[in-house]
Amino acid sequence: MEINKIDSHTLALIHRAFEIVLEQNKVSFKKIGIAEEGEQLLFLYEGKDEKVHVFKWSKASSTGISIGVLAQSVLMPIIPHLRLLS
Repeated sequence: MEINKIDSHTLALIHRAFEIVLEQNKVSFKKIGIAEEGEQLLFLYEGKDEKVHVFKWSKASSTGISIGVLAQSVLMPIIPHLRLLS
């Protein structure tokens, strides 16, 4: 499914895609979230330290690509960092 607009349904699908990518890469977490803030989307990650870590990317860069590709492109660069937090 390609992202055409950011709404609550799309955010829920992105959230699930992020869970799948984290599970496939054996990154544990207490909670994760996807939120909208102005022109950015936020990935909220809570690991073993119980602090919420925030990673941001542009909403505009999310339009027109599939949810799976988005999850991969956002998470793969930060997976090593997330492993340290998990």
